[in-house]
Amino acid sequence: MFWRLKSRPGRSQIPQQIQALIRWIANENPLWGEERIANELLLKLEIRVSPRTVSKYLPRLPRGRPRGDLRWSTFLRLHAQGLIACDFFVAVTATFRLLYVFVVIEHRSRRLVHCNVTAHPSAAWTLQQLRETVGCED
Repeated sequence: MFWRLKSRPGRSQIPQQIQALIRWIANENPLWGEERIANELLLKLEIRVSPRTVSKYLPRLPRGRPRGDLRWSTFLRLHAQGLIACDFFVAVTATFRLLYVFVVIEHRSRRLVHCNVTAHPSAAWTLQQLRETVGCED
């Protein structure tokens, strides 16, 4: 029985006070993740705890309840009216020439706002395309 207790797998738990501190910090700062909490404990209180250990003692959220942090889908929904995305892709012609296609899409409507093609893209050309898309000189 003695050796069975001595050779239990896993690490011993951290003290109850630190567990309570982790839960308190998580409740006071719902947007903080385990990495941030572990860094705060280390920097301000000099308590060295790994982020994985912190996640072990974080309070569990009920299923179906959204997390406190801002997910990409939430950010996109909130800011879609002001977001555009641009990218280049390569198109190969029948004569095996490479053409670079520049596209700009509006996130709100998922509509193609601007499209242009060039054989030799440059920073100045790209900037001009963005100016034509947005409609400002700066």
